[in-house]
Parts: sequence; structure tokens; C-alpha cells
Amino acid sequence: MTTETANIHFEVHGQQHMLPVEFELGEQPLRAILPVARQLAERLTTLAIEQVEAEGKSISCRAGCGACCRQLVVITLTEAEVLADVVAALPAEQQAAMRAKFAAGIKQLESAGMLDPAEEPGTRSFLSDVADQFALAVADVGRRYFSQQIACPFLVNESCGVYAERPLVCREYHVTSPAADCSNLYQIGVDRVTSDVNMGGYVTRTLHQLADQPMQMIPLILALEWAASRSARQARTIDGLTLVQALVTEIGKGPQLPGN
Repeated sequence: MTTETANIHFEVHGQQHMLPVEFELGEQPLRAILPVARQLAERLTTLAIEQVEAEGKSISCRAGCGACCRQLVVITLTEAEVLADVVAALPAEQQAAMRAKFAAGIKQLESAGMLDPAEEPGTRSFLSDVADQFALAVADVGRRYFSQQIACPFLVNESCGVYAERPLVCREYHVTSPAADCSNLYQIGVDRVTSDVNMGGYVTRTLHQLADQPMQMIPLILALEWAASRSARQARTIDGLTLVQALVTEIGKGPQLPGN
């Protein structure tokens, strides 16, 4: 494989930036979009952090502070596939323990009335008490999920156990408010570092355009059952440069909710 570097132009907080991104030339699996998206997410997040630090604020996130790892984490289908492969590659005993964590979390959500146990695994969605407005329903599900305090199955000693493969949304999430506030997210609230780019949404849109993947993202806790429900994975490949260009094109279109 030959690695190339693309310099991608972004305007962030009124300033122009050229962000270098490495990618592989030639035919690539669709999941090759993730390393590119991760680089962009991390570089854009760094710029956002530099902005808040210039305002006299500081990031309070630290290793061992895992309160955010009990929030509802929504990931791309490609990330779900990758994380399922990570679990499948674990030694048998560790794999069984990891799958048990996922199963326990799902069982708790079923008991809380947030998942329908009669619905087919791999196709189900969270149930909301708010049915008439999408934005309110999403907020309701996030609040109810957090109240369950289900730790991410990959959390080890309050730190990420799959740091290299952690989802895009986790790479983008930082706060400047006191770390103690994160445990009281819906009572006190937190001061998030905001970025203009929600990379997971752009990855979803890009793969929908290139490979007709569903305009869908799923909760991390459902990643294994979603992956297990797939009869076959897309074996399609695509040129690496085309993949990068398509992602940058989608980012240039600006934010848009999946399905719109």
C-alpha cells in the first residue's frame, strides 16, 4: 500500500487552516474512511480546544474520569462493525466477559422499558416517552439512558479499553466545566467544547452516497447485536482518494441530520 497525504482546507473560528490527512492509495475497504475521519476529527477538535484555551479555559477531562462513558454514545455502522471485530478477536474468556457486559446493559434497558425485548435484535431502536417531536424524543432517550448509569462495555478502570478504536464522537467530546459536574449531567449540565463538525454524521452520509449504506447511526450498546444480525458484510472496495474526496465534499455541505 502507498500512503499519500492530502492537505484539506478548513475555516475554523474565522481562521483558515490546512489540515494534513494521510490515506492509502488504491482500492480500499469502505472502513478505510475511519482513519481519515479520525484524523480530521482529532485535528478539528484540537483547534476547538486551542480556541477555548485562548479564552482562559482548560479541559477538565482526564484518564480515569469515565462519567461520560455512561452517556448514550451513538456511532456509525462502520464503527459498530469495527468494534464487533475487536470483540471477536479477543481471547475466548475475555470475549465472553465482554459479550456479557453488552448483554447485561441491553437487559437493563429492556427492564427499564427503553428497548422492546420482543423486537428483533439488530433492527430495534430505543423507545421514548416523547412521541411527537424528534428532538425532544432524542433528548428524552439520552436522559433516560444516562439515568441507568450503564458503563460502556469497553470501560476499564474508568478509562477506555479500546482507545485506538474509540468512536468518533468520543474523540470529539471534551468539557471545560468541573469534572464532578459530568456525573450530574442533567441536573447541573456541562460546558462542552463545541466543534463545527460532527464527523460521525459526515461518515454516514459519505458511505450512503458511495455505497448506499443506510442513513443510520446506532447506540454503541447495540453494536454487537446489530453486527450479528447482518447476514453478510459489504465486500465492496473503493479508491482511497475517491473516499477522501467524498468525505470532504460531504463536510463542505454542512451539518445535516441523517435521513434528511
